[in-house]
Amino acid sequence: MSRDSGLKFTPASKGDTYDKMSCCSQCLKEPGTKPFAVCSACKEISFCSRDCQIQAWPVHKTVCQMRKNTIAAKAHAPSSATFPPFIIRKRLLTDFIEAHECTFRSGFTSALTLEGGIENFPFDRRVLTVMLRYRPDCNENPSVAYSVLGHTWTTSAEMTARFGYMTDALELEIDARMRVKADYRGLLRVYFRMEDNIVQELYPQIVPQGLEAILHRAATATVNHTQWMTRVQRFVNDGLVMRAPGEHEAVMQLGRLKIRKGKWVWVQLTPAELLEFGYPSDFTGLLF
Repeated sequence: MSRDSGLKFTPASKGDTYDKMSCCSQCLKEPGTKPFAVCSACKEISFCSRDCQIQAWPVHKTVCQMRKNTIAAKAHAPSSATFPPFIIRKRLLTDFIEAHECTFRSGFTSALTLEGGIENFPFDRRVLTVMLRYRPDCNENPSVAYSVLGHTWTTSAEMTARFGYMTDALELEIDARMRVKADYRGLLRVYFRMEDNIVQELYPQIVPQGLEAILHRAATATVNHTQWMTRVQRFVNDGLVMRAPGEHEAVMQLGRLKIRKGKWVWVQLTPAELLEFGYPSDFTGLLF
C-alpha cells in the first residue's frame, strides 16, 4: 500500500482501481512513478513484471481462485434497497483501506504498543480484526465508504475456525523474505470485516533505525495510545486522509478525496479548512 499523495482511485461503479502504488508481491520491489500491474483475477495484489507473476503463481493460485470465486458468487447480488451490489462495496472496501493506509498504520502502532510492543508481540498467533459498516451516503468516495465500529484481538486459530482463513504460502514466503532484515519483527495480520465480506491485509513491523528512530520517538512522545481507535474513527468519519509528498516521506499532511477528471484524488486541506476541523492552520504530522 502507499502513503504517496499522488494516489488515485477509480469510482467503484466504473471498475477496479488499477493505479495503486503497491509493492510487487513476489520480489517486494517498490514502484517508481507508475504503479505495477494488478492480478487480473483477484485484483488484490501487484506484480512488477510478467516474470514475477509467473514465479508467484504456484503459491498465489489457490488464494487467487478463492477470492475470484467469492467475487463471482456475490458480485451482482443486491444486498438491500440502500446497499449497492457486492462488487461495488468490495471495490470500495479495498480502496477505503488503501486511502486510510497512514491512519491505520499509525493506529496499529499504538495498538501494538498497548499489547507490549512489537518486540514481544506473538505475530504468528494473534491477529487484529477491524469491524466496519458500509455508509450508503458515501457517493462512492472511498475515504467515507465505511464507518469504523471497533476492533478485537483474536487468534489465528479462531479466524481459521470461523472464516476459513489460513496462513497461505505467499504470506509465509513474504515473512521469510522479510526476516533477512535485522530490524524486521513480524507481519501484523489485520482483518477488515464488513457486513458480508472480510479482507486480510499484512503490515510488516520494522524497528526504526537512525533518523527514522528519532522521528518515531518524536511522533509518539505525546501520543495517548489508549485513544488509537478514537483517533482512527475521527479521521474516517470526517473523511480526512493523511498523505505524504513522497512514498518514503515521514511528514504527513491532511487532505480529502475529491473527483478530478473522473478519478478520486487527494487534495490537501487549506489553512482555513484545517482550522474548521480543529487543527492548526499549519498542521503537519509524523507517520509512526
